Amino acid sequence: MSEILTDGDEMLFRQIHPSLLVDGEPASNRFVPSEDDKGRLSLDRSSLTSAAESHALYTSSGRQSAAVFGLLVGEFNAVPIPCLSDPTEEEPPHPANPAHALADYTGVDPKSLKNIAKRLKRLAIQHGQLHPPLVGRMNTGKQ
Repeated sequence: MSEILTDGDEMLFRQIHPSLLVDGEPASNRFVPSEDDKGRLSLDRSSLTSAAESHALYTSSGRQSAAVFGLLVGEFNAVPIPCLSDPTEEEPPHPANPAHALADYTGVDPKSLKNIAKRLKRLAIQHGQLHPPLVGRMNTGKQ
């Protein structure tokens, strides 16, 4: 059963597809759900995994990710978007993911999604790319 995440300092990891990473920056649409997501953005919890482990699990079933960026639960809450734990069971070809979480956009006015995406992208860029490590730059998040 999903529970609301309350630790505002917990980092939530977001995978960025190679085609949506331009000049080291993720596209803003990576921080709002697509139509297929049914209003819920897929993330992984830093309290249960690292950015590197999140990336490895995500790509282990053939999905592509060029980078991992992150946002704090508190940053989602400020928008306001609640975040929920959502551990997943194995569904081949995808392995189980006990660190899986969701940012629930279902109550958000669709007209505000573009502004929310831009705001969250800026925050994610401030945190920096969390995986793979960038040489000469400080990364945040559990490694």
